[in-house]
Amino acid sequence: TPRLYAGTFFEKRGWLKGYNVLQPPKVLVVDDDENILSAFKEFLKGERCSVMTTTSISTAMQLLQNRTISVLITDIRLKQDSGITFLLQAKALYPDLPVIVITGYPDYITEEDVKAYGARFFLLKPLDVGKLREALRSCLA
Repeated sequence: TPRLYAGTFFEKRGWLKGYNVLQPPKVLVVDDDENILSAFKEFLKGERCSVMTTTSISTAMQLLQNRTISVLITDIRLKQDSGITFLLQAKALYPDLPVIVITGYPDYITEEDVKAYGARFFLLKPLDVGKLREALRSCLA
């Protein structure tokens, strides 16, 4: 069955009145590299997700508190803040929030540690798009 999303061509023309329109999943991405955030925006839009990105953990916490987020994707090593602390804070507030952790520093923290802190997936940079897509779809299922 086709999935109908709010904000699409058909809804804007009023053609979906009376139909159950699904909101696209909202994904929050936190990384200190603007190029990575741009790549995530492009990838996630292709996956029919609504995308919010930030380089700031304080902004990310505000977004988590003010919006319904379907999936959180966060780098674990950030310039200004600790991604580990952020992961723990996010999971303390929203224990059921699916989290995908990404890192370019596999010696900094282990996959076992990240999963013990509540993340569902641990992906290494440079990211394998197939693994990222699989992790995202699993989190949204």
